Amino acid sequence: MTTLANCSTRSISQDPAVSRPAAVRALLVADTVVDPIGRFLADPVNAPAIQAQIAPYNQVRQILLDTEHPAWRQSQDFSESPNLLIIWTTPAAAVPAFAGLLEFRGADVESILAEVDELADAILSSASRAPWVFVVSWTLPPYRRWVQARSMRHETGAANVLMRMNLRLAERLAPAKNIVLLDSQYWHASLQRPSHDPKLQAMAQVSYSRDLFVKAAAEIKAVYRGLRGQGRKLVICDLDNTLWGGILGDDGIDGLQLGGHDGIGQSFAGMQCELLSLRRRGVLLAVCSKNDHQAAIDAIERHPEMLLRLADFVSLRINREDKAANVEAILRELNLLPQSAVFLDDHPAERDRVRRAFPEMLVPDLPQDIAAYPSFVASLDCFEAGEQTTEDQARTELYRIESKRRAARAAAGDSVQAWLESLNIRVTILPLDRINLPRAAQLLNKTNQFNMSVRRMSDDELWRWSSQPGRTALLFSVADRFGDSGITGLITSELRGDGSAALVDFVMSCRVMGKQIEDAILARMCRRLTEAGATSISASCVQTDKNEPVRAFLAGKYASPPLLDLSRVGAPGHIAIESREN
Repeated sequence: MTTLANCSTRSISQDPAVSRPAAVRALLVADTVVDPIGRFLADPVNAPAIQAQIAPYNQVRQILLDTEHPAWRQSQDFSESPNLLIIWTTPAAAVPAFAGLLEFRGADVESILAEVDELADAILSSASRAPWVFVVSWTLPPYRRWVQARSMRHETGAANVLMRMNLRLAERLAPAKNIVLLDSQYWHASLQRPSHDPKLQAMAQVSYSRDLFVKAAAEIKAVYRGLRGQGRKLVICDLDNTLWGGILGDDGIDGLQLGGHDGIGQSFAGMQCELLSLRRRGVLLAVCSKNDHQAAIDAIERHPEMLLRLADFVSLRINREDKAANVEAILRELNLLPQSAVFLDDHPAERDRVRRAFPEMLVPDLPQDIAAYPSFVASLDCFEAGEQTTEDQARTELYRIESKRRAARAAAGDSVQAWLESLNIRVTILPLDRINLPRAAQLLNKTNQFNMSVRRMSDDELWRWSSQPGRTALLFSVADRFGDSGITGLITSELRGDGSAALVDFVMSCRVMGKQIEDAILARMCRRLTEAGATSISASCVQTDKNEPVRAFLAGKYASPPLLDLSRVGAPGHIAIESREN
C-alpha cells in the first residue's frame, strides 16, 4: 500500500522556489457603474487574481474605436496592454432604439438591430487589443416588469426583441475566436437572491447587488481559467451513498436506492446523469471506493438503473485500502496532476483525508440534502472549457485504449524495446491550419507536464504568431495497433537571420509519453530546421513545478544549454513517420 508520505502534497503556494503567477491584467469598459466588481475580481483566493482597470464611465464606443484613448494606456499598477478586455453594457444604453421600445416610445426591430451591428463592429475593431475579449450579454432590468401579455410578442415585445439582439450580437461576433459572449441571464437566474439593490441604485447609481457582482466575478474567472487550460479533467467518485444510495456490502444490489419512483433514488440517478454529461464533454471519470471489487463491478454492470457503466470509467480502485493512496494510484495511472482532479465522496472523514493529502485537488463538500446532488454537480464551474475538439469527445475511449497499452507493457516484462516495437507506432506530421488550430491552442493551454515554454495563447494569437516569416508550427497525430490517439503533440520553431534557430514550444499530451514519440518529434523539427539552413538550434525550457518530464527529456539532448547537441537527436527506429507538411 502507498503511504501518505509518498502522496503528492506540495502545492505552488507552498513552494518558495516557485513564484506566484502574476495577476491577470483586465480593462473593464462599461456604460453602467460596475466598480464594485473590482475587488471581487482581484481576490486571490479564487484564482486567478484579476487586476481590473475600470475605464471612464459610459465611454464604451469611444474607447473601443479609439486606439489612442487614455483608457488603453493609463492604469493603476501596470503599463502593459491588458490580458483581458471586459465589455459590460446595458441594452437600453448600448442600443438607444431599444430604450424607445422599453419605455413605450416606439422603435422598430430593424433600427434596433442596426444599432446592435454598429456596436458589434466597434467590439470587433478592438478584438486584437487583448488576447481575450469578454462581452456581457444583455438582460432586462431585473426589477422591471414589462407588460407580460406582450413581452414575448414577435418583433414588438421587449423580451422577444432582446433575445433577437443577443442572437444578432452572437452572430456578428462569431468570426472573432477570441471574443466570448457571456450569459449574464444565468448569473441572475442562478443567484436565488435579489440581483438588484434599490439602496445601491439610489445612493451610488449601481444597478446590481453585491451578490450579483460576486457571481459575475466568479463566472468571469471560471471562463478565463477554462480558456487558459486550467479546467479540471478528472472526477474521482465514491460509490456508496455517492453514485447510489445505500451500502452495497449491507444492502446488496437489489437494496440500492437508484432511479425508480423513489425520490432519493431519482436524486442519485440525476447525479449520474450530470456526470455522464461531463464524460461526454471530455471529462474523465474514475471510481475510488472501499468495497468488494467484484460486487461493485457487478452492481455497476447489472443494476438496471445505472446510467454509468464500466465503459464510462477510465480507472477503478475498489478495495479496502486507504483512499488517499488509491487516489494517488489513479493519478499515476492516468499521468495527471492533483490540480486536474475533483474528488466526490459523501463521507466527511474521507474528504478530509484526500484534501489533506492533495491540497491542489478540488474536494468539495457534498450537500446535506441528497436531492441537491444533481444540481450541485451541474453547478460546478471547474470544468469550463473553450472549443470542444474531437479528442475531447473521445477522451474516455482514448484512455481506455491506453490501459490496453499498459497491459501489453506489463506482458512484455523487462524488454521495453520489445514492447515499443510491438506497438507499431505511427506518427503523422501535420502543418498548422485553421481546422486543427483549436486543438493546437488547446494543447498549449491545457498541457502542464510536457510543456517546454508554458506559453498560453488563444487561437488567434497562435495563428498570428505562427504566420510570421521564419516561424513553423507542426502538429503530430499518433496511432498504434491499439488505436488512434489523435493530435497529441505540437512543436514550434523560429529561424533567425544569423543562421541560428530556436525551438519555441514543445508540447505533448501525457497520454503518449514514455514511448520515445518525443524523440521522433524533436528529430523531425531539427531536420527541418537544418535543411532550411540552421547552423545551431536552441531549446530554452521554462522551469515550473509541473514540467519536470520535458526538462528531464531535454537534459539528455543539450551540448550546453540551451544549445542542442544534434548528434544526440534522432528518430527511433520503431516509429513510422508520415509527413503531410507543406
